[in-house]
Amino acid sequence: MRSWRSLYEMLWFPITVLYFAVFLLGFGNLLSNEAYVAIIDVNNEFVLLMADCMVRIGTFLIAQFPLLFLLRLSARKAGSATTMISALSGYIAFLVITMYFGRQDLPASAYSSILGLSMTTAGSATVRGGVHYPLQTGVVAAAVVAVITQISFSRSRNRSEYSFFSFMSRDTWCVIHTVVLSAVAALVVTYAWPYVINGITRTMDYIARDTTNPVNLVMYGVLERFLGVLNLGTLIRSPFWYGTSGGSWISMAGANIAGDVNIWTAQLEASSVNGMAGRFITPYYVINIFAVPGMLWALYSLQTDRLERRRMLMFYIIVTIMSIMSGTLLPLELSLILLCPLLFFIHIAYMGILYGVFHAMHIYLGFNYHGTSTLTAMPGTLFEYLSYFQNAALSNTLVQIAIVGGISLVLYFFITRFYFKRLALDLFHTGYKDEVVQGTIEAIGGIENIKMIHSSTERLILSLYDSEKLNVDKLLELGAIRVTETKAGYAIGYGARSTMIRIGINNYMRKSIRSV
Repeated sequence: MRSWRSLYEMLWFPITVLYFAVFLLGFGNLLSNEAYVAIIDVNNEFVLLMADCMVRIGTFLIAQFPLLFLLRLSARKAGSATTMISALSGYIAFLVITMYFGRQDLPASAYSSILGLSMTTAGSATVRGGVHYPLQTGVVAAAVVAVITQISFSRSRNRSEYSFFSFMSRDTWCVIHTVVLSAVAALVVTYAWPYVINGITRTMDYIARDTTNPVNLVMYGVLERFLGVLNLGTLIRSPFWYGTSGGSWISMAGANIAGDVNIWTAQLEASSVNGMAGRFITPYYVINIFAVPGMLWALYSLQTDRLERRRMLMFYIIVTIMSIMSGTLLPLELSLILLCPLLFFIHIAYMGILYGVFHAMHIYLGFNYHGTSTLTAMPGTLFEYLSYFQNAALSNTLVQIAIVGGISLVLYFFITRFYFKRLALDLFHTGYKDEVVQGTIEAIGGIENIKMIHSSTERLILSLYDSEKLNVDKLLELGAIRVTETKAGYAIGYGARSTMIRIGINNYMRKSIRSV
């Protein structure tokens, strides 16, 4: 768990880049989306051009977030240039091998032109003709190459200067070693990955078999968000949003339209919204506009240091606005799965339940989108929600969604606070919490050595009377990621456990005062 918590600190930087990417994509989408013309009508060509640039930049950064994670994971204090170049080279080798040797009979969504890689011809008869793309393996490829890069770097440092290939520098050897091992790993993945894809496809086929069953909709909601954080969301969105798995509808003109998003858009244009179109989108309005802001401000309220709250206030305001206007699920969910995995699973379970509840109540609100890209698509935004007030037939649906949204906001706020105060440490009450709290008190020199104590969602902050009594090794043994000295005191990186440890220490302080 300590290693897992350290990932949060390491990957927080690329996650903030993702927040920026979502902002670019969302803002550009607001300015250029034809669905919002009634609310925002931009006619300036330069503004529209800049909006399109923002969409392109945001889309690329979001699509390549595994590469951002890989570069951060491979960076080291010593030799960071070597590891980053090695990681990038290994990642490209991994993708190329999956492009040449991967099976070509998988669903189209299983492939992607990652970093623009594609192949139209091949010099070998074993590779069939047509356009070939790398397998879409999401964060799996990044994780594999990151491990290989670290191993290659460590071995290259121990390499003898008088070996057979001594004319090569250690840095060059690290790159070669990473590329070769990444290629070998990619060969293994090309044979194993089809089984993963087939497993996901069978699950989707089971869901599509009866989309009138609320339980199937719950399964869809959970699977869709789980694949999203693995950068594999296209696998499930494409067949349900744009394919026959999401249903079909015959228009008045006799055209057969497939896919939930396509059907909703066509029905909206024909002013004939009916049936169950929108059932794969509706929960996004609740999550983006209501639930996520509730969670964000619960996280903000857990910061007990006034200076820290003042410093982070603008961040939470901006992210809240982003969630309402464009959605911030991907960076938020990545933060949750790294910082507090249990809360992440509670979140995706709740979202799955929303799919089932809305379906059982026959509440549907779709997504007016003419494109086919699941990356640039941003369902469940406030502007789209407001645009439907022009349609009198949807007024009851909009009110019902607002009621469920208000309830969800309150639930997310209190569930988040409850998690950090009661569930983040020693979930099964084995006594481990008391051990950590007592051990921390001993490591900081006792209760009487505490001048001030604060906590945030990931750090415990202590100001001590006598800093020489601080036992850093003891804190690291108790599971702290790192201990750093700041202006406010010593910041102990306990992760999501920090709030519960602060509460435990405060309880001991109160008991000591009473005993006196």
